[in-house]
Amino acid sequence: MTNKMHHLSWHDGVELLDVQLQGHPFGKHSHDAYAIGIMEHGTGGNVYRGERQVLPEKTLSLMNPDELHDGFSISESLKYKMIYVSEKSMRALLGINVLHGFREYAAHDTDGTTAISLNRVHTLLEQKDHVGWRLAVDSEITTMLEAVMSRHSKIDLRKKGKEPRAVSIIKNYLNDLTLTASRGSGSPPGESVTLEALAQLVDLNQNYLLNVFSQHVGISPYAYWMSRRIGAAKKLVAQGWSLSSVAQELGFYDQAHFTRAFKKAIGVTPGQLVRHP
Repeated sequence: MTNKMHHLSWHDGVELLDVQLQGHPFGKHSHDAYAIGIMEHGTGGNVYRGERQVLPEKTLSLMNPDELHDGFSISESLKYKMIYVSEKSMRALLGINVLHGFREYAAHDTDGTTAISLNRVHTLLEQKDHVGWRLAVDSEITTMLEAVMSRHSKIDLRKKGKEPRAVSIIKNYLNDLTLTASRGSGSPPGESVTLEALAQLVDLNQNYLLNVFSQHVGISPYAYWMSRRIGAAKKLVAQGWSLSSVAQELGFYDQAHFTRAFKKAIGVTPGQLVRHP
């Protein structure tokens, strides 16, 4: 594999690391951000808070900003993923003013949700040219951070209300984008759609909007938008459009991305859609 660090420039301090290493590559250092990691394969370790810590596979590594530590591989090799989130970005993404540090340095990823979320984010970042990828990335990151901070820190999240008007505005906005693209506008829909932009549209913080929308609709704004785009794609394919043209018009990463998304939603590939005159 190729070790990689993703820097999300639209945030003030959010980075994701995907590495495989051996030995003792990191001397004593600290981060100016919360650091959340998952040990994917092998056993890692560090000296943190004055003690030598052992981090087996499927363990979460939880570090607060500005806490000194080192890092090493106890097993022959170690593969892990990390996300670094500054205090400013943590407040913005979760919509909270007061942050508390992690109570523990390590925890078991009991249901695998953190590992799944980090893998999804990395997959999305590798397909960054498709429409809505920033909305999908921020939605996945926000959901993961809420889960981790709720379990391992003390955060005070705003209680979810009904907010039917906000949900309706977002649905109509995403429907209009899809409708415009399906009419052959010549450019993919909503290249600037982000979770932050949707939240500003209805004057809510990002995490609150994500929770409210998902509670009302059953899926996230990105998943809702994807379902509408698949519906529009089905009509265009039935009208005789080429698969490459549909993929481009509706803003998929490429034809393979479009085919996978179509099959996941419909159960058949676009090429298996039979047109009857």
